[in-house]
Amino acid sequence: MDVQEDTRGLSCHGIVAEPGALRALRHRLLAWALESGIPDDRAHDIVLAGYEALANVADHAYPGEPGLVDLDAVCRSGSVEVVIADHGEWRPPEEADDDPVSVRGRGLLLVQATADRADVRTGADGTVVTLRWKLA
Repeated sequence: MDVQEDTRGLSCHGIVAEPGALRALRHRLLAWALESGIPDDRAHDIVLAGYEALANVADHAYPGEPGLVDLDAVCRSGSVEVVIADHGEWRPPEEADDDPVSVRGRGLLLVQATADRADVRTGADGTVVTLRWKLA
Protein backbone atom coordinates (compact mmCIF):
# COMPACT_ATOMS: atom_id res chain seq x y z
CA MET A 1 0.00 0.00 0.00
CA ASP A 2 1.34 3.44 -0.90
CA VAL A 3 1.49 6.17 1.70
CA GLN A 4 -1.08 8.81 0.95
CA GLU A 5 0.69 12.14 1.43
CA ASP A 6 -2.51 14.07 0.87
CA THR A 7 -4.24 12.27 3.76
CA ARG A 8 -5.65 14.64 6.32
CA GLY A 9 -3.50 14.93 9.36
CA LEU A 10 -4.66 13.83 12.77
CA SER A 11 -5.27 16.64 15.25
CA CYS A 12 -6.51 15.85 18.77
CA HIS A 13 -6.34 18.74 21.23
CA GLY A 14 -7.48 19.08 24.82
CA ILE A 15 -7.39 15.36 25.63
CA VAL A 16 -7.37 14.59 29.36
CA ALA A 17 -4.08 12.88 30.21
CA GLU A 18 -5.62 9.90 32.00
CA PRO A 19 -5.29 6.20 31.08
CA GLY A 20 -8.66 5.65 29.37
CA ALA A 21 -8.42 8.74 27.17
CA LEU A 22 -4.79 8.01 26.29
CA ARG A 23 -5.65 4.42 25.27
CA ALA A 24 -8.40 5.75 23.01
CA LEU A 25 -5.93 8.25 21.52
CA ARG A 26 -3.43 5.44 20.90
CA HIS A 27 -6.09 3.50 18.95
CA ARG A 28 -6.99 6.62 16.99
CA LEU A 29 -3.32 7.21 16.09
CA LEU A 30 -2.96 3.61 14.87
CA ALA A 31 -6.14 3.83 12.79
CA TRP A 32 -4.94 7.10 11.24
CA ALA A 33 -1.51 5.66 10.43
CA LEU A 34 -2.94 2.55 8.77
CA GLU A 35 -5.59 4.54 6.87
CA SER A 36 -2.78 6.78 5.63
CA GLY A 37 -1.08 3.77 4.08
CA ILE A 38 1.86 3.67 6.45
CA PRO A 39 3.29 0.12 6.52
CA ASP A 40 2.17 -1.95 9.53
CA ASP A 41 5.62 -2.21 11.14
CA ARG A 42 6.22 1.53 10.86
CA ALA A 43 2.67 2.31 12.06
CA HIS A 44 3.27 0.24 15.18
CA ASP A 45 6.59 2.02 15.81
CA ILE A 46 4.73 5.34 15.57
CA VAL A 47 2.09 4.19 18.02
CA LEU A 48 4.62 2.73 20.48
CA ALA A 49 6.71 5.90 20.62
CA GLY A 50 3.67 8.17 20.58
CA TYR A 51 1.95 6.30 23.39
CA GLU A 52 5.10 6.31 25.50
CA ALA A 53 5.35 10.09 25.08
CA LEU A 54 1.67 10.39 26.04
CA ALA A 55 2.22 8.22 29.12
CA ASN A 56 5.09 10.49 30.15
CA VAL A 57 2.66 13.41 30.10
CA ALA A 58 0.32 11.55 32.45
CA ASP A 59 3.22 10.59 34.75
CA HIS A 60 5.27 13.78 34.81
CA ALA A 61 3.55 16.92 33.52
CA TYR A 62 0.73 17.38 35.99
CA PRO A 63 1.06 16.80 39.73
CA GLY A 64 -2.20 15.71 41.29
CA GLU A 65 -5.07 16.05 38.83
CA PRO A 66 -4.63 15.10 35.16
CA GLY A 67 -4.10 17.94 32.73
CA LEU A 68 -4.52 18.20 28.98
CA VAL A 69 -2.42 16.91 26.11
CA ASP A 70 -2.44 17.68 22.38
CA LEU A 71 -1.43 15.34 19.56
CA ASP A 72 -0.88 16.26 15.91
CA ALA A 73 0.26 13.82 13.23
CA VAL A 74 0.93 14.41 9.55
CA CYS A 75 2.33 12.54 6.55
CA ARG A 76 4.81 14.59 4.59
CA SER A 77 6.86 13.74 1.55
CA GLY A 78 8.62 10.54 2.60
CA SER A 79 8.10 11.03 6.32
CA VAL A 80 5.67 11.11 9.23
CA GLU A 81 5.74 13.62 12.07
CA VAL A 82 3.92 13.30 15.39
CA VAL A 83 3.91 16.18 17.87
CA ILE A 84 2.74 15.69 21.46
CA ALA A 85 2.42 18.74 23.69
CA ASP A 86 1.39 19.24 27.29
CA HIS A 87 0.73 22.43 29.16
CA GLY A 88 2.19 21.32 32.46
CA GLU A 89 5.42 22.00 34.22
CA TRP A 90 8.54 19.90 33.74
CA ARG A 91 9.34 18.03 36.93
CA PRO A 92 12.60 16.14 37.30
CA PRO A 93 12.31 12.65 38.82
CA GLU A 94 11.66 12.82 42.55
CA GLU A 95 14.35 10.28 43.32
CA ALA A 96 17.02 8.46 41.38
CA ASP A 97 16.27 4.83 40.57
CA ASP A 98 19.60 3.02 40.39
CA ASP A 99 18.02 -0.43 40.10
CA PRO A 100 19.37 -1.88 36.80
CA VAL A 101 16.12 -3.82 36.22
CA SER A 102 13.76 -1.00 37.16
CA VAL A 103 10.78 -0.47 34.83
CA ARG A 104 10.83 3.29 35.52
CA GLY A 105 12.89 5.86 33.66
CA ARG A 106 13.06 4.13 30.29
CA GLY A 107 10.35 6.10 28.46
CA LEU A 108 12.55 8.56 26.59
CA LEU A 109 15.03 5.81 25.73
CA LEU A 110 12.19 3.80 24.20
CA VAL A 111 10.93 6.82 22.28
CA GLN A 112 14.41 7.60 20.95
CA ALA A 113 15.02 3.98 19.96
CA THR A 114 11.68 3.67 18.16
CA ALA A 115 11.59 6.98 16.27
CA ASP A 116 14.09 8.01 13.61
CA ARG A 117 14.29 11.36 15.38
CA ALA A 118 12.93 12.51 18.73
CA ASP A 119 13.20 16.09 19.95
CA VAL A 120 12.04 17.19 23.39
CA ARG A 121 11.60 20.86 24.22
CA THR A 122 10.62 21.94 27.73
CA GLY A 123 9.65 25.38 28.89
CA ALA A 124 7.42 27.36 31.19
CA ASP A 125 4.40 26.63 28.96
CA GLY A 126 4.89 22.85 28.89
CA THR A 127 6.79 20.17 27.00
CA VAL A 128 6.66 19.44 23.27
CA VAL A 129 7.87 16.10 21.92
CA THR A 130 8.38 15.98 18.15
CA LEU A 131 8.82 12.51 16.63
CA ARG A 132 9.77 11.80 13.03
CA TRP A 133 10.03 8.68 10.88
CA LYS A 134 11.32 8.22 7.34
CA LEU A 135 9.04 6.21 5.10
CA ALA A 136 11.42 5.49 2.23
